[in-house]
Amino acid sequence: MKILKSLILAALLISTCFSQSSDTVGYSLEKGSWSLQFQVGNDFQLTSFDGVIVSLKYHFTPKFAFRFGAGMNLSSNDIQITDFEYSTGEFFDEPVSKSVRDFLLTTYFLLYPKPNALFKIFFGIGPRGTYAFSHDEGFNTNIIKIIREDEIWSAGLNGIFGVEWFPTGYLSLFGEYSVYGTYGKSTVNQYETNVDTGEKYSYYYKSSDNLIFRGNIARLGLGVYF
Repeated sequence: MKILKSLILAALLISTCFSQSSDTVGYSLEKGSWSLQFQVGNDFQLTSFDGVIVSLKYHFTPKFAFRFGAGMNLSSNDIQITDFEYSTGEFFDEPVSKSVRDFLLTTYFLLYPKPNALFKIFFGIGPRGTYAFSHDEGFNTNIIKIIREDEIWSAGLNGIFGVEWFPTGYLSLFGEYSVYGTYGKSTVNQYETNVDTGEKYSYYYKSSDNLIFRGNIARLGLGVYF
């Protein structure tokens, strides 16, 4: 990653010294071009973009593009303990095993009204979806196991507005402002089971609807075209 950042910074410095006209800069917006987006964080560190592992953009024409982002987290952890731990509240505090699965999908249909301008304004809209599931197991006594499952899903729309500038034909810097609104549902299932007999009891269930609108999401990004 350090080598990649050094190469990108060197390319930006060289391109600044040898400036190009607005007619030649940004030809990567041509039909059929692809690009990867990275978020520029503190100290110019490149991180995952928009909360996703990978963000790709494809241009149908210089004016119209499609951006796709996907993220995923799969984890499983077994905690080794010698003595059984007891719950101090409604839910156990220290799970013996924990597994998590969550997914994020974002898409944008983008419009560049003036793709030949030096500073290229763009805006767009597209669907957004998330899904998360976690499974936790712990013990209330040495034979009573507590199992809890949390499930959350949401679906809605993204909106975006930004400006992109090409110091070279294959690298761009852009700033953007985005908002999104989603509707979703979260559920909690928890029950206790006897390890010896398999009997289930003390069942707990909770369900709630979630309506979220979030704005003021400003980002500085870097695009690598190919």
